[in-house]
Amino acid sequence: MPCNADLTCNLFECTFVTMAYNRRNYIKRAQYIISVYNQYKHVDVPDTRILNNYFPNHNIYISYRQWMNIKGMVFPKVDESQLSLFN
Repeated sequence: MPCNADLTCNLFECTFVTMAYNRRNYIKRAQYIISVYNQYKHVDVPDTRILNNYFPNHNIYISYRQWMNIKGMVFPKVDESQLSLFN
């Protein structure tokens, strides 16, 4: 049975990161990761320090490549007029 997960290993440190089953869950997770990033990002703090030191404090274990993909994402905007159709 195939497993929808990504296994990332760094020397002796292995972490198990589950993948989102649908796009909305992935977008919510990516927005959470971006919000944690914005808390710690300053001019003199590199991304690698945030990735290695601060993300694990929030139970975020991703590779630098995954981080670059999330950082470059364009998030869809919710149009309030579309939601008014269902009220």
